[in-house]
Amino acid sequence: MKKLSPLLLCVLLAACAGKPDSDTAANTESKKQTPQTSEQQPPQGPVTPKGEFARIDVSRSQQAMDDIAAGKADTINTILQDPNSYAPPVLYLMSAIMFDNDYEDQGTFWYYVAQLRARSDANKSGDNTTHAAVSQLNKQFGVRIGPHSMGNPDRLQAIVNQVLQWDSEQIRDYDPRWIALQGRDVATETTIDFAPEAKWQEINALTRNQYRQGLEQALAEIREKQAEQAK
Repeated sequence: MKKLSPLLLCVLLAACAGKPDSDTAANTESKKQTPQTSEQQPPQGPVTPKGEFARIDVSRSQQAMDDIAAGKADTINTILQDPNSYAPPVLYLMSAIMFDNDYEDQGTFWYYVAQLRARSDANKSGDNTTHAAVSQLNKQFGVRIGPHSMGNPDRLQAIVNQVLQWDSEQIRDYDPRWIALQGRDVATETTIDFAPEAKWQEINALTRNQYRQGLEQALAEIREKQAEQAK
């Protein structure tokens, strides 16, 4: 495995909002994310979490990303043995590495797992600016995977259906409040505006349904364009 320099992910989980990537996300689904996020952005620059924010444990996910950045070749295998224990940013990073090393289907699968979970975690947050963190991750890691996926809508549909089925059968074992560290509230508040744990599974299921609907709409648009170009 190539040694990597520290990426945006390391910054995100350390509760520092990274500067947006200049590349646009090549992912139709991500462009349909909450409209208000274009106006409501999280704070730029490092912040020190206080109160409940300071007690959010992202140490395992941060360690995994540090290990990847240090070039530890067995880290991805460790993550794959227990992917439910890692926050979505770790899965985003893993997906990009897989894709860049010619494991395109595997990389695509984990990219959309990461996107789905990140979105469902943002949907649990009462701080709407957390959706901007999801868009940031999509931009950072969807630059290559997005165009590749959209170029083969049938394959994309099959992979995302696998993602949705797989996720519905899993028990997530990471703290979804990692996303709260990416919102605006972390800079000014000490209590986290977040859905109660009893609602988490319901929100996950609702997000999966919305995700499937968004995918079907996006694929229909892609296929329509392809048909027009074929004329």
